[in-house]
Amino acid sequence: MKNRADKHNKAESETEARHVSSVFPADGDDRSDVERTLSDIKQEKLSEKTPLQKKRNPFLIALMILFFPITGIVLGVRLLFRKINMPLTAKMTLIYSIIFSLVLVGFTVFFVESMRKSDGGTSGYMRTLQVTSAVLVIVVSVLYAAMVWVTSQFMLKPIRSITDRIDDVTGDNLSARLDQVDSQDELKELTNRINEMLDNLEQSFVRQQNFVADASHELKTPISVIQGYSNMLKRWGKDDPKILDEGIEAIARESENMKRIVEQLLFLARLGNFSMNAVRFNLVEVVSEIAESYKMVDFTHAITFKRKEDAITVETDKNLLTECVRALVDNAIKYTPSGGKITVGCEMNGEHAEIRVSDTGIGIKEEDLPHIFERFYRCDKARGREKGSSGLGLSIAKSIVETMGGEISVTSELGKGTEFVIKLF
Repeated sequence: MKNRADKHNKAESETEARHVSSVFPADGDDRSDVERTLSDIKQEKLSEKTPLQKKRNPFLIALMILFFPITGIVLGVRLLFRKINMPLTAKMTLIYSIIFSLVLVGFTVFFVESMRKSDGGTSGYMRTLQVTSAVLVIVVSVLYAAMVWVTSQFMLKPIRSITDRIDDVTGDNLSARLDQVDSQDELKELTNRINEMLDNLEQSFVRQQNFVADASHELKTPISVIQGYSNMLKRWGKDDPKILDEGIEAIARESENMKRIVEQLLFLARLGNFSMNAVRFNLVEVVSEIAESYKMVDFTHAITFKRKEDAITVETDKNLLTECVRALVDNAIKYTPSGGKITVGCEMNGEHAEIRVSDTGIGIKEEDLPHIFERFYRCDKARGREKGSSGLGLSIAKSIVETMGGEISVTSELGKGTEFVIKLF
């Protein structure tokens, strides 16, 4: 009877575990479901948009035909402006000056011809002068206004195109870009700046999207374990000391993992608005103290400190730098088998100081190297979780180095080890 009850309890626990896994996917599941949901929402919103219909102004076309010589001159000037870098105000001034000169020439020709044909003496001359002046004022005003309007339409056409194109840019469609302006002026610079801004926004959006998917996926596993063990304890753990001990240990372990992930995420968030407390200190002493502190607690690896100078003076945030080096040493310890060597050192290299953290660990595959600084990225997910890795340590290190204005690089050979180099300028 006891064996039958044990089998029944075991079957129920397995059923419970499968139920929990269906609600919270386990570590083996990827984040494709989250990405697919986000992609579907984006496509639905994009399909609701109506394409922009560009309509030509018939009045503008009529004026272009009516004043074809003037239009030809304007088009010629615009073609010239595509090759010459000139401010927009200078272009407008030049075009309006040309138009005014043409109108003035026409005014003069019309006035001279009217006077030449007048043969009515002084009184006839005055009447002709008055009529001619009135007609010329009206005609010249209308012509000048029309030609300036046509010219302005040509010159401001890129602005209208930018305005229309911006309507296509939404939170669900950040891939849209402004068309290049075919003129060498402020409008082209404005277009380039807006496109650069959209590039940055799209990259930030993609990073944020990946972060949401990664964080949700990363927190599902400890939540799944905690929920599964808590339900199992609720049913059978009260009377079975073995299940009770196993459940408490698992819940405590996964709670600690969740706490570490949240703390690291908050640290990364604070780095974006962090004010550095830069002080001058001896880099050799600080790095040496970090190496010595790990020697006191890690007896499974041979940790050594190497230096070429007795003193290297740097000016940066000491606490941030310590946190960065610790993240690299922690990473080396996690991925270096027992008995392996971990070397921490610093030296001057020309005008900048360098900190090196190398190990004789498992190494990193070549295809994984470009991604190791990404949040939640682990080259070996199973081994990384087994070692207590959250996939955030190297992201923290890189963010700290960039906050301090430095650079971080990595070289690795699979099966032989990895070396990280921090450059402080």
